[in-house]
Amino acid sequence: MSAWIVDRDHLDLLLTAAVQWNLITADQADDTGRMLWKENLASVAYRYPRDRDGGRPGPHGFRDRDVDTYRYRPYPGRIDPEVIEAAAGSLWYQSCEHPGWHDSAAAQWVNRLLQLAAGRIPAYLAEHGPVDPRRQAPGETGWYVLVDLAGKRQTRSADGWSVPDRDVLHRAAALRTGAQP
Repeated sequence: MSAWIVDRDHLDLLLTAAVQWNLITADQADDTGRMLWKENLASVAYRYPRDRDGGRPGPHGFRDRDVDTYRYRPYPGRIDPEVIEAAAGSLWYQSCEHPGWHDSAAAQWVNRLLQLAAGRIPAYLAEHGPVDPRRQAPGETGWYVLVDLAGKRQTRSADGWSVPDRDVLHRAAALRTGAQP
């Protein structure tokens, strides 16, 4: 496996959903973000023991002490549970490398957010319709179609995997087909 340190925008995205879905209050977002980032750093440091402060895979210029400076900035746009599910799954994957992860408060928190996102997807799809990846601009790859071994087509959010910018929810909303009859 590989792992990297997620950036501030990735945490902001997850925490925005957590606040809106009443998993935490806005007052708890800074501390929660620092907790998540510390576990993520611990995982990457464990996975790559030869890497040192400033040289770990992650945001450009990231230093280990940055995990103590996290401050929550709410995300704009309607919270899309499919994007949140992908982003939370990514944080889980990036943070699961060290032996203490599975019993950590951060792992429990991420698992709870994953459950909340998955539970909100059916109602969200009913209201806003599915994403149509063909509606993306040429060269965009934020959403893609996956055909599983049983031949079932599924639309997946790659945007949430790396959270390339703070416009991820607006892009997802623009690709929704509208409520289905």
